[in-house]
Amino acid sequence: MRQITFTALVLLFLSAALTAPAQENKTAAQKPPAKVTTDGEKPKNEVEKMMAVAKERGEEIVLGCPDGCGKNHDTAGPGILNGKAVQLPKPAYPPIARAAHAEGVVDVQVLIDYKGRVVAAAVISGHPLLQSASLQAARNSVFEPMKLDGQPVKVTGVIRYRFVAE
Repeated sequence: MRQITFTALVLLFLSAALTAPAQENKTAAQKPPAKVTTDGEKPKNEVEKMMAVAKERGEEIVLGCPDGCGKNHDTAGPGILNGKAVQLPKPAYPPIARAAHAEGVVDVQVLIDYKGRVVAAAVISGHPLLQSASLQAARNSVFEPMKLDGQPVKVTGVIRYRFVAE
């Protein structure tokens, strides 16, 4: 009798273990599917979202400085807007980044409105300790209003900041 009870318990345990994953899959299938973005698994950043809204409205957005703006090799190149800035605040070097000897380049993608104001900004690369300061500086930047065929246009591009630990 004891052996039968033990065998029954083992069978009950195995039965529960084998049916549990099937129940989990059934529960997962009942949940609404996760939202899928068109740009892969990564959600859109602030700039991409605003660009999508502008395109839905029929507004044209151009890549600023397709051939590069400026003469400094650190801040020149396709899509780099540093050379078109009327006001380009220098980001404060965060004390924690300085203590960690963090340095390097931080690229911030921006969307500029018809008047030359930054209306959206998102960090696209750079040291994590330097990103916040770069993002704040980019949001406070001002650019020459851009025109295409005499009409004002929104512009997207990158502001590049270089940090050197001292």
